[in-house]
Amino acid sequence: MRYIAVAIAAAAATAVAKPHGHAHRHIDVVKRADPAVPAVPVETVVVYELNGHLISEEDVRNGIANGTLSWGEDGNLSSSIAVVPTPAPTVEIQSVNNNNNNGEELVPVQEPVPSAAALESDQQPESSPVEQGPAPDADHYSPVKDDGSCADCDKEFPNGKLDCNTFPFGYGAISVESEGLGHWSGVQAPANGLAYGQSKRSVESFFDIMTVPTGSCPDGSCCSPGRFCSFTCPNPYLKMAWPKAQGSRKESVGGLFCNKNNKLEMPDGSLAKTLCGRGSNRMKVQILSKLSKPVSICRTDYPGTEAETLPLTVNPGETKELANPDQSAYYEWDGMATSAQYYVNNQGVEQKRACTWGNGQGDDGNRAPVNIGTSFVSKMGVGFPALFQNKPTNPDAKLNFAIKFTGEGITSPCSYKNGVYDGDGAGPNSNGCTATAADGATLTIVFTDN
Repeated sequence: MRYIAVAIAAAAATAVAKPHGHAHRHIDVVKRADPAVPAVPVETVVVYELNGHLISEEDVRNGIANGTLSWGEDGNLSSSIAVVPTPAPTVEIQSVNNNNNNGEELVPVQEPVPSAAALESDQQPESSPVEQGPAPDADHYSPVKDDGSCADCDKEFPNGKLDCNTFPFGYGAISVESEGLGHWSGVQAPANGLAYGQSKRSVESFFDIMTVPTGSCPDGSCCSPGRFCSFTCPNPYLKMAWPKAQGSRKESVGGLFCNKNNKLEMPDGSLAKTLCGRGSNRMKVQILSKLSKPVSICRTDYPGTEAETLPLTVNPGETKELANPDQSAYYEWDGMATSAQYYVNNQGVEQKRACTWGNGQGDDGNRAPVNIGTSFVSKMGVGFPALFQNKPTNPDAKLNFAIKFTGEGITSPCSYKNGVYDGDGAGPNSNGCTATAADGATLTIVFTDN
């Protein structure tokens, strides 16, 4: 393989980095075997890459013309030559919005290409489109009934039939307007996403995963071939769609996959044929607010961007249930079981500001003072709800209200007030506490004024 380096400095606006830290509960580790790479004839193809993402030559030239890209230090714009196996189908590489304001060098990347047999085995038959009714009012669509049932959540998703820029209303997923991504809660663009679409078995892990910046496509057009388009399910339901392959740097990846035909499909790691699945039926977790102002509790988009973009606002006097996964029937990260995590904002912070990735300032959004974590472990017959400080992001922030765990079957109930946690035997501290919930218990997390 021969390379000619192309240096381009990006002058686009800087996006705030999304998280890849894992504060979720984990257990155990597994390994995968390396895939075989077929030996095949080759042909020469010109490609360009910016910060780990393929872009077209037209985008390079247009970027230089309009000022969003600039010449490299060598003063020349040249090509990179990559050797690509001939069986690879011809596909159009879409340009990716880059948000690094530091000049970086473009280098070619070669994706592993599956064998012809693998390509044929993973081909999905063409299917007729599904007619979808008008989108519901995003501000008032609430598919969950008072008894916790959700008829839309129980509908099987029509795999490979909806266009990628069509949000799957009517299947339980609810819109996230604040992200400006056409109702999606997040969009991930791995560099080898198109290879995954051609043959899922050829991709062991995803690399150079770009999180599409907030506000990039209010029309949903950034949910395009080779990308994972994430969504939120209404509490107490959880997202059921993610691929078996995950990030090469241990990033989580989740959501519906946009295939090469521009159709949405459930990835190969999904646990159900529905978009949303009910949390544990052996432990219930709910919030009761006795405050005078609304409180936004934002669940992380997990697996996915891991930003706290999944909104839930509890108004004064309301009781609302949280999604509480059963670890035996939920997403595993690097072979380990995980929990649901929520960011608790100060009362009075509007939902739009609370449930989006912030600018690194203030005490809301990803800098909210307190986190709630919860899950049920079937093998042990016990749940582990926890309260903990948002460290290291905002270690000194304090909520403007108090929190207390209550309910029968709750051992060592946690409490929080003015930055002090207590309840699990460790004594008052600034870090957090963990309670235990018996099989069949209902944990009520009560918010009260200090």
